[in-house]
Amino acid sequence: MGFIDSIKSFYFRAFDFRTRSSRSEFWYVFLAQILFFLPIEFIPSFLFLDLLVSAINILIFLPQISLTVRRFHDVGISGWWLICCPLVFLLMWAAVYFDTTFGNVFVGPFSLALLIIFIYLICKKGDVRDNKYGSDPLGLPKEKN
Repeated sequence: MGFIDSIKSFYFRAFDFRTRSSRSEFWYVFLAQILFFLPIEFIPSFLFLDLLVSAINILIFLPQISLTVRRFHDVGISGWWLICCPLVFLLMWAAVYFDTTFGNVFVGPFSLALLIIFIYLICKKGDVRDNKYGSDPLGLPKEKN
């Protein structure tokens, strides 16, 4: 899937939590977001710009969740595992806020491990064969037994 097709798919499939998305679709959308938001960081901040960026973040929140769930589906994993991400941030916040030994010893390495697993799943090649979430989004020929 190309750059433009990935961006179109990102918005047109914003409420699709059942099918699959390829690595190229995920990473082209990621690149588009970087290309959009990076220059904004160098513009002096003012109220209108801050409101515009906040509105855009709200508009891309649900499509980004949907795309990540579809990416998980492509590697054969339930999208419900995405719930782990906010839980990790909540644990990290609690560890810092309460400044506990538990937080310093356990939460940091646990959070890092989950981040590494998340990145691995996003980067992993999707199932070539059909899985319970649908057919291969790339439409490549099926492997023979």
